[in-house]
Amino acid sequence: MLTPRQRRLILQSFQSAEEYSIAFTKLFYGRLFELQPSLRPLFKISLEEQSRKLLDTLRAVVESLDRFDELRPQLLELGRKHVTYGAKPEHYEVLRTALLWTFAQALGLEFDPETRAAWDQMLRLISEIMLEGAKS
Repeated sequence: MLTPRQRRLILQSFQSAEEYSIAFTKLFYGRLFELQPSLRPLFKISLEEQSRKLLDTLRAVVESLDRFDELRPQLLELGRKHVTYGAKPEHYEVLRTALLWTFAQALGLEFDPETRAAWDQMLRLISEIMLEGAKS
């Protein structure tokens, strides 16, 4: 799990990124589709709506960092849902890579190695749980 310092770094960096939420999500989806163009057809709703869902999910995770276990059922269900959208296990790595890149672009020096490592650890944990849900 995450240390108190890692949780604080994630919270602070998310709050900074959230100030630029529209630009942040545009950067993210641009990078995601650049890394894996075959993902674009999996998104059946508008990118604006998808962006809101992404930010809502990230916000829920960040707000629940001190009680992360409470999110487990929701993340398992999210993993199950993503199977129906066509998500595959290898897509989680591409998404993590694109998200970390986006934070680095959006936050510059604020996204230092320690903050990046905290996000990386959290995103890997989320992926692990969602993949568990996808298998069930």
